[in-house]
Amino acid sequence: MKLKQDTIGIGQNLKRLRKRLGLSQSQFTRELQLLGISISYDIYKKMEQNRYNIRIYELIAMKQILNVDYDEFFVGLALDDIDT
Repeated sequence: MKLKQDTIGIGQNLKRLRKRLGLSQSQFTRELQLLGISISYDIYKKMEQNRYNIRIYELIAMKQILNVDYDEFFVGLALDDIDT
C-alpha cells in the first residue's frame, strides 16, 4: 500500500482539537514546550498544514494536552485515502 502523502494527514483534526480547548497555535506550542517537546511555532503550524511528519513522542504529548483518545487524531481518515 502506498499513502497519498499529499492528501492524507491529521492536520485538520489537530486544529479542531486545539480550537476545542480554546488555544491558539502559539499557546499550544508553549504547552508542548512545557512537556519538554522542542518545537517551534512554525513547526506546529506545518503540522496543522500536513507539511510536517509528526513524531510519535510529539503525538503522545499532544494526546496528553488535548486529553483525547488516539482515535480523535484520525477522525475522517479512511482507507480510501490509501493507494493499493
